[in-house]
Amino acid sequence: MIGTDATAHRTTGPAARRGLAALASAVVLCTALAACNPGLSGRELDTISIGYQPGIGYAPLLLMRQERVLEERFPDKEFEWRELNSGAAIRDGAISGEIQIAAGGIGPFIVGYGNGVPWKVLVGLDDANLRLMSMDAESLADLKGSAKIAMPGPDSIQAIVLRKAARDELGSAGAFDSQMVAMGHPDGMQALISGQMGGHLTAPPFQERLTKEGANTVVQSYDVFGEHTFNSVYVLEPFYGANTEVVHAFRDEVADSVERLRDDPKGTAPELAAVMGGGVTAAEVEEQITSDDISYTTRPRGFMEYARFMQEIGLVEEIPDDAGEFCYPGPHTKDCT
Repeated sequence: MIGTDATAHRTTGPAARRGLAALASAVVLCTALAACNPGLSGRELDTISIGYQPGIGYAPLLLMRQERVLEERFPDKEFEWRELNSGAAIRDGAISGEIQIAAGGIGPFIVGYGNGVPWKVLVGLDDANLRLMSMDAESLADLKGSAKIAMPGPDSIQAIVLRKAARDELGSAGAFDSQMVAMGHPDGMQALISGQMGGHLTAPPFQERLTKEGANTVVQSYDVFGEHTFNSVYVLEPFYGANTEVVHAFRDEVADSVERLRDDPKGTAPELAAVMGGGVTAAEVEEQITSDDISYTTRPRGFMEYARFMQEIGLVEEIPDDAGEFCYPGPHTKDCT
């Protein structure tokens, strides 16, 4: 490992700093004007929007959407499912009131929490080993310079993984900040294959597809942070308080979907294939959800490990003393780490 100093540790790119400043301003504005955000109003809502991203990291939610379990439990309510390309977009939607139940990675959640977004973790969806893929490079040193690296955003969990790997291997957490390109996983995968990108820090099933295309694994997130949550469900506190019945039902349905994905991947694959579309087959989905790189679990873990590093490099200023402060009390969050 190359020696580091405090300056190297606290390097974040100008784009990330501008984004954090804009986030803080948006939080202040919408908190002051709670009427702009139904989730902050403390009212029971008849229309509830759920935000998530592409990929099998959201398989528990995809099952719920396909089977319309929420609509069956609450026939007088309307549930809108919105697929967006990044956790930052989902966070922005929660702040603006367009999304009440948000699903995404650790990075955008902690950045929001640290900047005053009044939300907490309701339940985990899965753990995943995220990989930095490249068609040519075999090490981070090979990528340093002009090669662009695709990932969902500058505060995505993938970006945090890259910064810690860069600090550990190259001595500077910000070594690749100027090379990061915000891009959704499907587009990032195609950009890497076509040679437009030098690297793509992604997630299942996109990293498996890239392996089949001949890409190399350069970094693995489990090597950088240990085993950790990939995606969880987050809910604004005022919405939680005013819509507790719906929130708890949502949590319970997630837990049921997670159990089925673990215990019966073959049985759940056809339903996932139907909701995913794009010509994917049930056999392909079964292969994806049984990959060694993903495991479905409701327990959130690794939040404090990420939060400490993010504070160290200046992405957030304040973090809680205990991971339990990130989470709502419940059967799946009692051992949150």
